Amino acid sequence: MSIKIKQKNFKPLIAPLFLLASGFMFGQKTVNDTVKDKTKDIEEVVVIGYGKVKKSDLTGSVSSVSAKELAATPAMNALQALQGRAAGLNIVTAGGAPGAGANVTVRGGSSITQSSDPLYIVDGFQLDNALNVINPNDIESIDVLKGASAIAIYGARGSNGIIVIKTKSGKKGRTVINYNTFMSFDMLSKKLDMVSNSEQFVKYQYELAQLQGKTTQWSNVFDNSLGTDTPGFYTGAYSRIANRYGSAYGLDWQERMLGGTGVTQNHNVNVSTGNDKTQAFISYNYNKQEGLLQNFSETRNSLRANINSELYKGIRVDFNTMFTNNSVNGGGSYSGMKKILLQPINGGTLFTEDQLFNTQTFPDYSALDSGFDTENPYIETQASTSNKRTRTFVANAGIEFDFLKNFTWRTAGQYSWTNTKSTSFSDQNSRAFLTDPVNTGINGSIANAESFRYQITNTLNYNKTFGEKHKVNALIGNEIWYEESEGNSMRLTKFPYPNFGLDDIANATVADKNTDRSSNSLLSYFARVNYNYDNRYLITGTFRADGSSKFAEGSRWGYFPSVAGAWRVSQESFWEGHKIDKIVNDFKLRIEYGATGNNGVSNNLWRTNVLLTDYPINNTVGYPVYVTSTNWGNPSLQWEELRTTNVGVDLALFNNRIKLTSEWYNNNVSKMLLESVLPVSTGYSRQYQNIGSMRNRGMEFTLNTVNLKSENFRWTTDLNISFNKSKVLSLENGQQNKTFSVGGSRTGMVTYYATVGQELGDMYGYVYQGVYTTDDFTQNPDGSLTLNPGVVKPATGTPKPGDMKFAADNEAGDQFTRKMQKIGNGTPDFIGGISNNFSYKGFDLAVFMKFSVGNDIYNATKQSLSPYAMFQNVPSEFGDNYYHLIDPNTGQATTNLVRLKELNPNESSSLWSLSNTNTTNIAYPSSYYVEDGSYLRISQVTLGYSFPKDFLNKVMLTNARIYFTVNNLATITGYSGYDPEVSAASGVTVTPGYDSSTYPRSRSYVLGLNLTF
Repeated sequence: MSIKIKQKNFKPLIAPLFLLASGFMFGQKTVNDTVKDKTKDIEEVVVIGYGKVKKSDLTGSVSSVSAKELAATPAMNALQALQGRAAGLNIVTAGGAPGAGANVTVRGGSSITQSSDPLYIVDGFQLDNALNVINPNDIESIDVLKGASAIAIYGARGSNGIIVIKTKSGKKGRTVINYNTFMSFDMLSKKLDMVSNSEQFVKYQYELAQLQGKTTQWSNVFDNSLGTDTPGFYTGAYSRIANRYGSAYGLDWQERMLGGTGVTQNHNVNVSTGNDKTQAFISYNYNKQEGLLQNFSETRNSLRANINSELYKGIRVDFNTMFTNNSVNGGGSYSGMKKILLQPINGGTLFTEDQLFNTQTFPDYSALDSGFDTENPYIETQASTSNKRTRTFVANAGIEFDFLKNFTWRTAGQYSWTNTKSTSFSDQNSRAFLTDPVNTGINGSIANAESFRYQITNTLNYNKTFGEKHKVNALIGNEIWYEESEGNSMRLTKFPYPNFGLDDIANATVADKNTDRSSNSLLSYFARVNYNYDNRYLITGTFRADGSSKFAEGSRWGYFPSVAGAWRVSQESFWEGHKIDKIVNDFKLRIEYGATGNNGVSNNLWRTNVLLTDYPINNTVGYPVYVTSTNWGNPSLQWEELRTTNVGVDLALFNNRIKLTSEWYNNNVSKMLLESVLPVSTGYSRQYQNIGSMRNRGMEFTLNTVNLKSENFRWTTDLNISFNKSKVLSLENGQQNKTFSVGGSRTGMVTYYATVGQELGDMYGYVYQGVYTTDDFTQNPDGSLTLNPGVVKPATGTPKPGDMKFAADNEAGDQFTRKMQKIGNGTPDFIGGISNNFSYKGFDLAVFMKFSVGNDIYNATKQSLSPYAMFQNVPSEFGDNYYHLIDPNTGQATTNLVRLKELNPNESSSLWSLSNTNTTNIAYPSSYYVEDGSYLRISQVTLGYSFPKDFLNKVMLTNARIYFTVNNLATITGYSGYDPEVSAASGVTVTPGYDSSTYPRSRSYVLGLNLTF
């Protein structure tokens, strides 16, 4: 269910969230309860770089999500489970398709053109895309490191933030077996409102055909090929349409293609065992998700095991291994939603309803109108298939030993291997074959990629307390990291028919082939000192030096220091015992400053590559020659640098019933790694340089409240909210803006600007002001029209009533000249999530909502559905309200202003006509397609029941819980597309809020079971 709102300003709707979050602090709580809660809070630990620290001793900015929170979310992967649950972390999925990726940013990211993905550290080692790879049931905790004190220890790789994942391990005591399973039934949560009445559809087609000079083609499809010279053809057209199509079928393509139920099943089993010396843990997870579309699915198998053992007193070893096999059919995304939406709902006299759905109609329609570009999606999803299989193996081991009482040495290493195979195949029913049966024909592709990496880390830790009040923890270490990858691919055409597909490519033609290989390495040295005086004054200093092979000698090393301090005011003698101590139980101030780096560019950009090409002599090919590439290497290329300041306040109030963390940060990025356009005189076109700077500044709040607590009932609320504002400070060579175009003329296109002095995410295009109406013209005696004085003139030609009108953009203010103007911004003012958790005896209820406020969406899907070709459908918004130029009495176009006024009584609110002029105009990026993307989503509601101990003892279980969950229950939004939570463009930092034919997100009903033996 999507609840649409009309107001542009969404912010008032968010106010009720804070009322919910603040809670009502009723009920009684014993002194023992308070002491327990306080002790628990003090002893809670947070995983940081190369170690962990008590939460009470933390000086840096960290957001934490526990295993309990993750376990309460039945999810395909940890990305879904983490959405909206950590302040400063923004996760926007690319769509609802099985295996779809996501854009993850921490505090807005730190780069314009390079990746904004955070660094993932799993059990001390880097693992790319970890939230998609790791089984969420295996995760013990997730800590999002954001401030300089927390991220500087990772130096080169920390500028985009760090997500530290700690996985579960074995526990001392008896063997425990956990089995968790759920089954999910996915259904389409929203349908777009398209023209569904066949009579209306065919009349619309008639007008389009008339205005585009394709009346004969219209007749071939809808009027039994009746000749246009037949008496009464035009004057009787509308009555023939009414008689033939007044009660005719209207095929609902959304219902046929997406109206079914996708089933997901997930099974997870893990075993934990151990004694005082050795603990072991092993888990297996199977997950299969079927998409709403045929041939779209994801299957994942993962196996993980670890062992921790104390060999001798003070000597400990650990070993951890994981294997994941993931297979995605359909590519994990789908850019063809417009092909479903644009399909003709009635085949006229050319196709029956069954033929319209079950045959590839593309050749017939495209032969009648070359602009028709939407193949039958039902046939195409069978004819063109794809698969991506990824296998990942990870093994890491470590040994540590204590010596000289206060020292601990640890050596650890990891090896990881990833193999990916991607295939695609299009048979004789595919569009690729039908559009080019000779040169392309039946075709396919195969791509293989393999990579491995290893990491070796050595650390020496010193921990000592002096005189009871002075605590010192010091760490020094070094790290070696190496990665190598290689791949090959080929595109195959002209398969014979019949064939065995990609299982036999001997008779196919290799149209294209490619290989690549690359490697890079990192050598690092780092140190950290934590000083704690009397649990009141805390100081942390870190330093890291990184040398990267991605830069030339002399530029490879980057140096990244940070310092942080905290003052636990509530531990001061003047605070304890005072009245305020009864209200404010814990009060800590934090401040930190430091630098981190980014080397997230391709390898070998510091040198100019040489390419092998063919040089013809005397019109004869076959003479190989080496030439330099068009990109000029830059040996002076060096680290991008982020300098960040963070100020934080931690509060606990009313016997820890309310806990509040607030942060202010200022992140400045300089020496940005940008691709610069070079003068032609250099002989090269582009070069990567350290140019430009930007800033992210914002605030974050995390609020946890215990609203009600009694012997049998408990209600708690968790709220996080993040505000971020970016600003471009400088670009290359005094340049004022840098542009990024997204999409195409028929898929919906818009240009994003990164402008000095402005925030990122600005959308540029033309300001739509409705249509030209009859009031804008004077009709001359000869029937021609003259534009009235003061009415904005179009860029070219003379307008007509019903033509799209764009705002004037010249100095005189009287003409549209196609000058780009700002039409929106895709970056939200603030984002967040709120969770309310209730428990009563054995029952538990969790309601989780997330929200985004202040962001615009460029609805490229709506733009791609605008009328540009015959036989295609349109949204009801257009089909009910386009400007009519055809007079039903004559069946032909009229230019008479009086008659046009009669045909369009509400012309000032009409959408544009079907004229050829507008066929061009709709391709322009326009403010008409920009919509408010703010939303409040009831993301998940879970009702569970845990069986009582008496029953469990009888059936030899220690825990048993059943639950029912609804995901994506309802969304309050003003956005007219499938879903406001969308990111169809790859660069979410620069091009946020772009929606183009995105696979819709489903609503799922989940039934689950948790058992512990």
